[in-house]
Amino acid sequence: MRSVGSRFISAVAFYGPKAGRLREFLTGVQALIAEHVGADFRPYTLEQVHATLIALNGVRVDGTIVNEYLLEHAGVRREMDLPRIMDILARRFAVPLRVRIGGFRPEAAIPFTSRGRHLAERTFSVQGEAFVLVGWPADSLAGVGMALDELRREMTAAGALHRYHTRPADVDNDLHLVVGHHAGAPADALARATAAVQDRLAADPADLAIALSDITIVAADSHTLAPPLYVSGIPAPAAEVLALMP
Repeated sequence: MRSVGSRFISAVAFYGPKAGRLREFLTGVQALIAEHVGADFRPYTLEQVHATLIALNGVRVDGTIVNEYLLEHAGVRREMDLPRIMDILARRFAVPLRVRIGGFRPEAAIPFTSRGRHLAERTFSVQGEAFVLVGWPADSLAGVGMALDELRREMTAAGALHRYHTRPADVDNDLHLVVGHHAGAPADALARATAAVQDRLAADPADLAIALSDITIVAADSHTLAPPLYVSGIPAPAAEVLALMP
């Protein structure tokens, strides 16, 4: 359904300059990938690395801008309630959300799986041409709640369907961060990089926190969100966001 030249608009975490543990963590992962993949590695800039909380892509139908994924997956033409979306983000991140990336051994018991796979495997993988880190809310790992999935479900009531909630029973409590792509790297090099990063993360996980100040609305003409056409903190004015939609 997505046409050439479509615009990508999302509420994301960690977009922009990085500092402290997050910066140290990302540079270490990228260096380890480069060690095994070499010149075929196309790293994201640190400013570009982000975790998408909810996509806010809109399409124009008969003069009205409706949520792309509701139209695509449910056939529903519904405008997004952007003020409500901003209120949901402000409320849910009034207290920072603690997340963990790594800390899982393949043989260890886990509180849940991700896409049917062990967390040790999902914490870092190559998905197509992308190198992808995945983390989860600390409370979920302790067996309490599914904060990211609950956030995304609440967004549906505001007219923004999460792209991985195509069926009522679908669950997505994952926090994805793409750190770069590869340009046709050999399979054995990708396998070595994957194993090396998974081993590093198992021994040295990253414990992070997402505060409201870490969340932005970003628009770009590429799914990589670079270069950005628009960046705003929360709340982003509804009129400004709507004006970005093709």
